[in-house]
Amino acid sequence: MKPTAWALCLVFVSGCAATLPPQTLPPTEAIPSLSGSYHVVRRGETLWRIARAYGLSVETLAAVNHLPNARRLAVGQRLFIPLPTESSRFLWPVRGTTTAASHAIAIRAPSGSLVRASRSGRVAVATQRLSGLGKTVLLDHLDGYYTIYGGLEQLFVSPGASVRQGLPVGSLGSRSLHFEVRYGVEPTSTLALLPKE
Repeated sequence: MKPTAWALCLVFVSGCAATLPPQTLPPTEAIPSLSGSYHVVRRGETLWRIARAYGLSVETLAAVNHLPNARRLAVGQRLFIPLPTESSRFLWPVRGTTTAASHAIAIRAPSGSLVRASRSGRVAVATQRLSGLGKTVLLDHLDGYYTIYGGLEQLFVSPGASVRQGLPVGSLGSRSLHFEVRYGVEPTSTLALLPKE
């Protein structure tokens, strides 16, 4: 029997706070464009690494951004990241400084960074308060796998919504993103399931 989303939350983290209605965006704030998002180049990054992390080819990323020389990137340069072709593999939800634990990872990225669906799925949970994680989204990938996006500043999705791989589920503030891949209630090695840097 398939576990319910809230039952999974109880297993994933120690205790869930009281259920609150999903967060809605104030009228002055719009959900980012659904055709893609932006990536700010950090020191040491190459176009190949960035493209691989987002499930794109180097040629596609260079063409979309009209880069005359794909080998020359400047720190702080903004690259447009189009939606990838959907696949069953997990992609990085956001790029930043990564710290790996036994099964989850923490990703520190600049405030305002978009957090994107690692794979296509259905929103099982979108809550403003989950014990230890704060604003959190739980995606059910409908094949036994779940992904958890905790520590969000803003939620862009509501329970029951279908989310395509690469679309934003929320954005970051001052906290690191807590990201996990689970198979049912069993932890996995999240880092091992993501494209290698």
